[in-house]
Amino acid sequence: MVLDNSMIGALLVLLVGLSALVYFNWSNTRSARKHTQKIFQQQHLVRTHPDVHRLSQAVHLLHPSIRLGFDYVIEHDDGTLPRITEWNTGGSMPTQAELDDALNKVTAIDSTGYAAMRRSEYPSIEEQLDAAFKARRGDFSEQEQLDNRIEQIKNKYPKSDDAL
Repeated sequence: MVLDNSMIGALLVLLVGLSALVYFNWSNTRSARKHTQKIFQQQHLVRTHPDVHRLSQAVHLLHPSIRLGFDYVIEHDDGTLPRITEWNTGGSMPTQAELDDALNKVTAIDSTGYAAMRRSEYPSIEEQLDAAFKARRGDFSEQEQLDNRIEQIKNKYPKSDDAL
């Protein structure tokens, strides 16, 4: 089979287009992977360092719609207080005075708010795990009792408007 110039040209254009598509997908995947790693790192930092967790709650109190890892980044070195190192969203970054005020509110909510009150009355993790184990084995009675108890506690201490 003999290929004429127009066929060779079409194949070249197809090959260049396919190469561009592969490069575009590779580039986007690489960028998305880096961004995902950054978000995971930020979430790990929040889970493992209470000061970082409180700072992220304070930022959320001031700007409820922004997201950690997307719109702002927190950095924390051992021995220092956490700080916001990137602010990638519209509007101005909160001042230290605004953050301090929000941190005071977060601390007050944590120590006297509904969450603290609920925690003090919730069944222990061991009790909940034991009931879940028994429920998986077909005995749902203990699980239902614990679920009812937790629901009563949630009704007793509802989330307030001040809560995060």
